[in-house]
Amino acid sequence: SPVLMVYGLDQGKMNCDRVFNVFCLYGNVEKVKFMKSKPGAAMVEMADGYAVDRAITHLNNNFMFGQKLNVCVSKQHAIMPGQSYGL
Repeated sequence: SPVLMVYGLDQGKMNCDRVFNVFCLYGNVEKVKFMKSKPGAAMVEMADGYAVDRAITHLNNNFMFGQKLNVCVSKQHAIMPGQSYGL
């Protein structure tokens, strides 16, 4: 799946642009969606599975703004249109 789940984001410091800037280091970012039901969580759709693997390898269990990130593959295969921020 080209979609990542990211948990542990600092809500006060992270926005769409910052999530994009962090994840674009590992591949093309297609969409970003913050989860309303889970504060501090976001979905990031990457261009391909290799970018997902690179992002998980480099970001999972690392700290950002003092909070530990949990980065894993999402069960969803895409972020639906109308539910994401344009980049």
